[in-house]
Amino acid sequence: MNKFVNFLVRFARCLCKPLFPVKVIGERDIPNKKSLIVGNHISGWDPLVYTMRMKNIVSFMYKSEFDDNAFLRWVLHGLDCVPVHRGEADMSATKQVLRLLKEDRSVCVFPEGTRNPRVDCLQEFHTGAALFAIKTRSPIRPFYIWDKTKAFAKNYMIVGDEFTLEEFYDKTLDKSTLEEATAVIWRKVDELRIRLNEILAEKGVRRRRRTKKEQAKLDAYERSLAETTGSQEDDA
Repeated sequence: MNKFVNFLVRFARCLCKPLFPVKVIGERDIPNKKSLIVGNHISGWDPLVYTMRMKNIVSFMYKSEFDDNAFLRWVLHGLDCVPVHRGEADMSATKQVLRLLKEDRSVCVFPEGTRNPRVDCLQEFHTGAALFAIKTRSPIRPFYIWDKTKAFAKNYMIVGDEFTLEEFYDKTLDKSTLEEATAVIWRKVDELRIRLNEILAEKGVRRRRRTKKEQAKLDAYERSLAETTGSQEDDA
């Protein structure tokens, strides 16, 4: 990592904390070591939420379009973040993540692949995280962000215990194995979702109301799901 960029990020997160109040449940002092950090993805602010509230600085996977902005590209590359060309098999990104893990670095991945307009459920996970964890035998640290981040609106994040996919280390790394391992990762993150909902329900905490823009995106997403489901039923 670029030391100057690292310093700027640590300084900037101190300034941003009052703007984005987030309560963390679970371990915050995660060791800087070979590990895969895996969580849900409901907002473009998710990497910032994690970086602000956790003591370690990790490298994120991010969509390559952010590289169009010179300043963002400088910051992201300075943190050894990995650009991903979505919609294709990006072998360059895969190799970069594997290299970082083999160098005993921490990498954060959002296996849903894109932001989820539904804040209280998980989308299907892509198999990349399982591939990275198994090939490098890296432990996985799950986390779950409760709501879409908005300035001055209190949010919550829960961090789970580290686990491994060691039961898959000696299996043939084929599609079936990756899907089975991915299901394990999905369940670990979903368990955090359920646990955090239970904790906040006991305290009487409710999510904020959606903005018109957020509601419009959710409505469009729901229509898209309905159309996809209807098309699949017609094909059957």
